[in-house]
Amino acid sequence: MSGDGAMLAGRPATVLLAEPVYRTDGRLAEWREVPPRPRDSFLHRLFAHGELWLRPGGAAGARLATGEPPTGSWRACGSFLLVSASWPDGSGTLDGYLSEDADGWWFDAVYTGPGRVGSAVVARVRQRFTPRGHRGVPRPGAVTVPDVASAPAREPHPGPVEPVTHPRPTSVEDLQTLLDAASLRGRWRVVAGPAYGTTVALSSASAFAEHGGGFLRLARGPDVAVGLAPAGGGGGWELVVLARRDAPLLTVFEAGDGAALRRLGIELLAAGRSGQAAPILDRAAELYAGSEASTSTGRVIDLLGLCDARIRCAFAESRFARLPGLLVAAADVRREITLGPGAFTPWLDALRFLRETVEPLRESLRRIADLAGAGPSPSGLAAAADACAAAAETVCGVLDSTGSPPDDPESIESSAERVDRALAAGRDALRETADRLAAHGEPEPGSAGELVLLSARGGADVLALMRDHLSRSAPAAAARFVRDQAREAAGTAAGYVEIWRALLDSHWDKIISTDQALPFYERMVTLLLDLDASEDALVASEMARARAFADTLRAHRAGPGRPARGLGVSPPVSREGLRDVLTRHDAVVVEYFLAADLLTVWVWPRGGPLTRVTRRVDRAGLKETVEEFGRLARRSRHDAASRAAMAAALRRLGEVLWDVVPAGLLPDDPDEPVTVIPHLELFHVPFAALRDASGTYLVQRHAIRVLPALAMIPDLSAPRPGRPPNAPPELVALVNPRPLPEGPRLDWTQESFGEITGLYGRSARLYTGEKATAATLREVAGTGTVLYFGTHGRAVTKIDDDPMMSYLVLAPSADHDGYLRALEVPGLGLAADLVILAACETGGGAVTADGVVGLSRAFLTSGPTGLITTLYPVGEQAGLYLMADFHESWLLDGLEPVSALRHAQARAASAQRVTAQEPHLWAAFTFFGLGSAARSVVEASTAQAREATHD
Repeated sequence: MSGDGAMLAGRPATVLLAEPVYRTDGRLAEWREVPPRPRDSFLHRLFAHGELWLRPGGAAGARLATGEPPTGSWRACGSFLLVSASWPDGSGTLDGYLSEDADGWWFDAVYTGPGRVGSAVVARVRQRFTPRGHRGVPRPGAVTVPDVASAPAREPHPGPVEPVTHPRPTSVEDLQTLLDAASLRGRWRVVAGPAYGTTVALSSASAFAEHGGGFLRLARGPDVAVGLAPAGGGGGWELVVLARRDAPLLTVFEAGDGAALRRLGIELLAAGRSGQAAPILDRAAELYAGSEASTSTGRVIDLLGLCDARIRCAFAESRFARLPGLLVAAADVRREITLGPGAFTPWLDALRFLRETVEPLRESLRRIADLAGAGPSPSGLAAAADACAAAAETVCGVLDSTGSPPDDPESIESSAERVDRALAAGRDALRETADRLAAHGEPEPGSAGELVLLSARGGADVLALMRDHLSRSAPAAAARFVRDQAREAAGTAAGYVEIWRALLDSHWDKIISTDQALPFYERMVTLLLDLDASEDALVASEMARARAFADTLRAHRAGPGRPARGLGVSPPVSREGLRDVLTRHDAVVVEYFLAADLLTVWVWPRGGPLTRVTRRVDRAGLKETVEEFGRLARRSRHDAASRAAMAAALRRLGEVLWDVVPAGLLPDDPDEPVTVIPHLELFHVPFAALRDASGTYLVQRHAIRVLPALAMIPDLSAPRPGRPPNAPPELVALVNPRPLPEGPRLDWTQESFGEITGLYGRSARLYTGEKATAATLREVAGTGTVLYFGTHGRAVTKIDDDPMMSYLVLAPSADHDGYLRALEVPGLGLAADLVILAACETGGGAVTADGVVGLSRAFLTSGPTGLITTLYPVGEQAGLYLMADFHESWLLDGLEPVSALRHAQARAASAQRVTAQEPHLWAAFTFFGLGSAARSVVEASTAQAREATHD
């Protein structure tokens, strides 16, 4: 070794992650080894082309791609060189061994440290190193180190083990001492690595019984130890994870000081010791919950910090199952600190102080007036004393009649101005009285005149001081600050959900996470509404819906050659981003949000501003009405009673959901689209069929299109690469497959379908019977701008049954059973702008907080900008007549698709007799998406379509 030691240059590393798996009760079940996910790509960058240096005397260190270099020591152990290093701030460790082969040196190590979003990472790193320059690598034995202590042999069978007795700390100080002195000694269970599942005994901090010594520990807290141990037969080392066999140290402490435990837990968390911090913070939360309730601001702020620390612990330990409950607790504490009894309300404090000061002044001046009028006094003195008392009485009257809206800065400002005017008027009245008395000369000392004069002057000074206090307290500005802080905190808390979503790799896990986070978002939306922060409440509403949907849409739009970047595929929703989306959107927006029995409706007319309407609703009754109409719509035959029941249900829904929308904000032109964003069970509402008090259907007044979330508009509006602009519509249709795996044949549809294909002229390709197969669909999916399915369908509506198994029926073939399931759709490579799913309940599926999971979701994320779907079963003839009318309005009249569907449905409604209205025949069809790209080709095709009809 040279005087400067050895310098090794590294090549790109191979990285594997060790991650914990928790049981449903929150306890550690096992560890598993997995490849890094996209979010862990920073690990590859961290170890790319790094350097490792070893100096004489045992000093070692590494230079990695980012951050400060870790430093530590090296020593010889058998034929290996053991290296142990840590970062200066204590945030992570890098421990491993160097072994030599014919091509150079291999470094096998375990990295522990923070992940990209703060969660703890345990990673196995294997990296090739070569000497740089002429510096040699020390041979084993070049540095003498003490032998590793031998350990007792492992028990041959993992039977009963005598528990290790741990001290039971009774104070936070004792607990701190135990944490600092935690050691490896004791019984452990191997939860990852060699001898998995067995119990081993460690007698010192560097001995591992199973492998005869040489366990290199990476400190992860007193209950879990991670490290490297020699593999059997001298064939290298293995990653080993141990969990303490006996009762965990931190579940038996009896310290009962919640505040001290909170501080200790936060200190441990800040030091990167999340495994130790988590149980301490949980215990602190139990003590706070069990203590006598207090509404003091200090206690509530402590609770808020405790909630935040527990959330960060859940992330650090990857215990995402805990997040929903912790987020709800944090939201409840935020409401308490903002609007609860202990809330910081500067206006109430200022008003209380004014009353407590002015009321004694009023009593004093009233007594003086009584004294001045009771006996003989100079001329006019009694009147002056009465004037002073009246001035103070007037000020108190204004204070007593002043309201105290703690969350409305504008009202506070108006009330403060009114109080300030009253204080100024009282001050001026008292000064005027004092000046009038002084004009007759200074009264004799101790006389009644002197008492009245001094009281008038003193009272005027008091009211002047109160004006100054009111001005300096600035209650309106303080109220704005409180509201701004609440909004900012809501965004921070919602950001935790976004990070959680980004850490999930499964699309279904993301859907479930949105459902689990819904109670948190309900609380945040209602809190922001109570603070009159309508725009921020809309942002929270958007965060609570279709996030996994948006991820899938963005990923598909990016394409396989252009992967989306970032932690999550879709960027977080922000106030500025949402305002930009609304400003650019070409339609009125009506968005709904349901939280318990509170219905909130946001309306954005073109150009704004945002209007919000809230009302209490019978949630159970609303849901029952939606389900009732769905049941009636599925009936094969109707009589007067069922028709009346349908009309009544649609009227009730119209009253609750649409009558509340201010009419002046909606477009006058019925063909100007209105974008509706439903929520939860409202996705099953046939908005086009809602009735007003006169019996008019909504479709007769407005063209309705439905979207799962506003945040999806930019991706749906973006042009798709490779698609020529202004290309005429080209139809690809699969109609009446045969043989049908289920359902009756659709021969009439096939015979009559010429009414539709004729509108496309030569740009129509129709596949029927045995040709309408999944194989045909795969061949033609990448062609045409309109894809039409005239067949049967079925929606799977229960989450447990997997709604992505919802299907369309095609003709079976040798390699396919004929059921085109929703999960197959993304792999088709669709080129169509508009997809028409003219089959039963193609817009159905499982309703989640993330939207409807089923066929509509699968198709919209696969390329089209608009779909025509059905909410429930539709009749063969009624459905085809409606679709033929839609095509005429679109291709012949030049309307955009959503307006063409409105015309077709409005004509169908008008054609029915008043006494025989059956809206279910046309109301099932819903325009889902934007349809803007489909609209862009209409003008170029109108002339061609008209020509085709005359051929």
